Amino acid sequence: MIGELRITQLVENAAGAPGLLGEHGAAFLVEADDRHLLFDTGQGMVLRHNVERLGLSLERVESIVLSHGHYDHTGGLLDALELTGPVDLYLHPKALSPKFNRNGRPIGSPVEDLETLRPLTRRLVASTEPTHVAPGILLSGEIPRTHPIEDTGGPFYRDAQCTEPDALADDQALILDTAAGLVVLLGCGHSGLVNTLDWVRELLPDRPLHAVLGGMHLLRADRARLEFTAQSLAERGIAYLAPNHCTGLAAICHLRQCFPAQFRESPAGMRHDFGNPGAR
Repeated sequence: MIGELRITQLVENAAGAPGLLGEHGAAFLVEADDRHLLFDTGQGMVLRHNVERLGLSLERVESIVLSHGHYDHTGGLLDALELTGPVDLYLHPKALSPKFNRNGRPIGSPVEDLETLRPLTRRLVASTEPTHVAPGILLSGEIPRTHPIEDTGGPFYRDAQCTEPDALADDQALILDTAAGLVVLLGCGHSGLVNTLDWVRELLPDRPLHAVLGGMHLLRADRARLEFTAQSLAERGIAYLAPNHCTGLAAICHLRQCFPAQFRESPAGMRHDFGNPGAR
């Protein structure tokens, strides 16, 4: 179990302090006791700048974890590896496969080959299964899709002709076990927020949910899905909620109205503390 946890938003659509830069993307620095890891890397245009501006260093990072293979989460990977040096890299085997949006525009990782990454890493772990990254830190692996109301937020495709739908099986969440309960970190939540939280409960049935942070891909969600999501969060007794990135303005406003006491903003530069005196 993690004693002290700090999650710093390194990359996000909006910047939260003077001198920081925003871009459409997400990256988090996770400091869990004496463990340091990077969850996603943004597009690659602002990661290095924001790390330096925040007075941080990635030299203590031991692992990089990719939530899925879209460019706005993987584009900064090579920059990140320059800053960290060789570290353990965790990703789904399909994370680097070609990906396209509804207009046939490529939106996958600029690095498309595991063999390109292998010499830059200490250890490359490509798995579909739940994987322990460090004590108290679990990567979800593939997330079962059990609620039909939750789609990927797409449509997304595996080919430029848009004939092969991409279910984004590579979507994963990071689960951090703290004294307050589980902190779930999302990249985009393409599997669906409720599907993800159901899977977290199945993986760790004896641990309560405390916090959910990150992208929830509710940008095009209709009213029924928004209400379904809010009701599910309420039933789980969520205490700390920080939706951002691809969640979408309407969904963020809806969640803020439903959870005014639990809601937190998370632009680039925001620090979320759990289990220490600085916790918000």
